[in-house]
Amino acid sequence: MPIPVHYLIGSPRRLAIAITLFVILDLSVLVINLWIAEQVARDAVAINLAGRQRMLSQQITKTLLLINHAADPAQRADARKELEQAYRLFATTLRAFDQGGVATGGDGKQVELQQVSEDAGRKPLNVALQLFKPVAKRLDSLTQMPIGTDATYLWEKDYMVSNNREILANMNRLTSALEHSSVRRITELRAVQTSAFILAMANFLVIVLGLVKQYHQVAKAGHHWREAAQHDVLTGLYNRAALREALDAGLVIAAQEHKLLAVLVLDLDGFKPINDHFGHAAGDLALQKVATALLHLARESDTVARLGGDEFALVCPNLHGDEHIRSFCDRIVAGISNLECIDGQSGCLKVSVGIALFPMHGNSVDELMTAADRAMYSSKHAGGNQWSLAKLNR
Repeated sequence: MPIPVHYLIGSPRRLAIAITLFVILDLSVLVINLWIAEQVARDAVAINLAGRQRMLSQQITKTLLLINHAADPAQRADARKELEQAYRLFATTLRAFDQGGVATGGDGKQVELQQVSEDAGRKPLNVALQLFKPVAKRLDSLTQMPIGTDATYLWEKDYMVSNNREILANMNRLTSALEHSSVRRITELRAVQTSAFILAMANFLVIVLGLVKQYHQVAKAGHHWREAAQHDVLTGLYNRAALREALDAGLVIAAQEHKLLAVLVLDLDGFKPINDHFGHAAGDLALQKVATALLHLARESDTVARLGGDEFALVCPNLHGDEHIRSFCDRIVAGISNLECIDGQSGCLKVSVGIALFPMHGNSVDELMTAADRAMYSSKHAGGNQWSLAKLNR
């Protein structure tokens, strides 16, 4: 039976079993097809020889008549040869149908016949055997006589003339029974073949679905790890490497569209005392709150990252003019200053911000990051809790 998809997922062994089962089922379909072809060929030979029996029965009757009415010994001798050939073919074929064994095919080659079963024409075969038995005993002895021996076959002739019609009728019934048996047998084999094919295809679909699902899981896991590699573990913000990628991509767009691009570097004021007095767990919680606040303060188009320690950064495209820059930076400083970080108390953290603009303060990632970092230290040296714009390149 097909293996359910959920058994395949995450189990290479089960997937291998499913693939093996598919191969076995596929080979079964092929084997059954070869079996059907062989059976059709065997049935065709048997049906053909059963049909030939009708012709041979008539030929035996005809040659018996010729022998009795031959005008000269030469004609009688020819008829005797024809009788012997027809009789031996008829007798050996009838015996092969009865007991199973070798008979001579229409091309003169030996063929193997299966014993006729009860459902494949045994009854008409038995009737034909009983009808042919009396004349067979006499013909067996007479055909052993030399060709020149004077034999009239009067009784055999009368017997065959009287019973030939019934022998023909039973040979016709045998032929029909063999045809019906062949059709039934082939139909049964086709049903088995179709079932195996359906199972193979169902199992194949399960394998495909399993592989697709595994692919999606691997892709999802790969995406997860790529995301993890780009994010800070503590805050969930982008890390330094991801920020550089975002800044590099933003610079390309800003250069193409001739627009401003801002880089903000932020360093917390008063963070060390929190770690010293309340422990690193409190410090980590404070960093997480700062990260959440920055995500709310930033615009949807901005990229927020933690560079390490208590240092953060933002990449902000499309800041329009001095007033927009001023209001944005003031909002960042005020938002961090009003943050409740320790036991619901606000004002325990301040922030120093440095901002650099493309293209005024640099044309590359390193130039802008360096300019923004210097501007941040200018804010910190000026007392903190403020922002400073980088100096123009000279």
